[in-house]
Amino acid sequence: MPNQYTKHPISIEDRFWPKVGKTPSCWLWQGGKNRLGYGQFCLAGRDLGAHRVAYELLRGPIAEGLEVDHLCRNPACVN
Repeated sequence: MPNQYTKHPISIEDRFWPKVGKTPSCWLWQGGKNRLGYGQFCLAGRDLGAHRVAYELLRGPIAEGLEVDHLCRNPACVN
């Protein structure tokens, strides 16, 4: 069944998590990245920051004014 964001028959979670390589300190994005090294994930034809998608999958919507940051300073990390 298509999910709420796209006509893709596979869920967002099933598309997203296989592209994450977990290490003891970071969850490294294995998919496409922008020129600055930040992971990019396509939803409904829009490229979104993979770290922001990970946050929303695990915690829910990002509150207005909240900055989702990479505490490890690795732009490819989605933890």
